[in-house]
Amino acid sequence: MTKMHPLILIAEDDPDDALMLKDAFSEINQNAVTFLNNGKLLIEHIQKLLLNNEMPNLVVIDLNMPVLDGRGVIKELRKSDQTKNIPLVVLSTTKNKEDIDSVMELGADQFFTKPASFKDLVNITTNMASKWL
Repeated sequence: MTKMHPLILIAEDDPDDALMLKDAFSEINQNAVTFLNNGKLLIEHIQKLLLNNEMPNLVVIDLNMPVLDGRGVIKELRKSDQTKNIPLVVLSTTKNKEDIDSVMELGADQFFTKPASFKDLVNITTNMASKWL
């Protein structure tokens, strides 16, 4: 019997950051990663998954995205009984305490500031995987 890989959804509008994240998850053998470049597309993708009785194991979102930002995604996912328990991690460039506190109050499970090095990004994805997958 083959073990299903956890389904990871990532909302990230910066193509370079998305590629680095893809490589970092790949480094820890997590390859079932789907990227969407804004929060609205992420919400729509989750709604399609729910129609097939599927649920993402982890959602990683950037805070500042076009169309629907990270805060909007958190509010949307936390207000629905179907999605309120999906692990939701914010990965953003901000180091602003008010930003971090506000997303945690909205219902994010964890917050990471985007690191400068790939090695640190792999450490973050390892942390996410050990905690949520």
